[in-house]
Amino acid sequence: MKDADKLNTDIPKRDLIEGLMKGIDVISAFNGEARRMTVSEMAKTVGLTRTAARRYLLTLVHIGLAATDGKEFWLTPRVLNLGRSYLDSAHVPNAVVPFLQRLTQQLQESTNFSILDGPEVVYLTRVIAPRLVTAGFEPGTRLPAYTSTAGRVLLSTLSDPEIRAYLGGVELIAYTHMTVTDKDQLFRELQEIRHVGYAVTESQYELGMRGISVAVKNRRGALIGAISVSMNVASCSREEAISRCIPALQATANTLMMWL
Repeated sequence: MKDADKLNTDIPKRDLIEGLMKGIDVISAFNGEARRMTVSEMAKTVGLTRTAARRYLLTLVHIGLAATDGKEFWLTPRVLNLGRSYLDSAHVPNAVVPFLQRLTQQLQESTNFSILDGPEVVYLTRVIAPRLVTAGFEPGTRLPAYTSTAGRVLLSTLSDPEIRAYLGGVELIAYTHMTVTDKDQLFRELQEIRHVGYAVTESQYELGMRGISVAVKNRRGALIGAISVSMNVASCSREEAISRCIPALQATANTLMMWL
């Protein structure tokens, strides 16, 4: 995992604003299982007193990032501006888009660019295939890395000790009956991905969905992220998908290497 993806522990504590960090924790506490929270629930989730939790939540309401009915609080769409600020200012996601557009036009399949963030893969950019029904994940989507083709190809770039450390700290949950939950099996599959240079997953997170991915590096050889193709498994066989998509993905990754 790149040093840039880790917390910077070299900054003296006196230079940190604890309130800002806790405010981000409050925003991050809302998720698919906790779309609305009371003051007491937030206090328990984030580790605040009830009074402090109330002040944080009311502050978010004041600046338009949250709303309330007097009892429960929830985030507003304005929170998306925080993520948009990253996408607008980040060079790589913007630079990748034209290449994904050409790849999607060539393969007639949806394409994505993703990065590894701790134990999760984050989808930053997506180009949708011109079909009525498309497969893939929206920008900003986070998935457990082991369930995603992009996550697996990124994990495979780690050393064996780093992969073991990752496996030691993650719980492998079965999202479908095909999800790999055996850590030894997953370790072997990641080694195989490293050997062949690409990853293919089917029905690991969502039944009927196939992903094919390769890693993207810059001209200095540093890992940047992964580009992927998403499709329904019924569209063609696994072998046909590999023979059609891998050369195009690898060619795109090689071209990106000269631009990043």
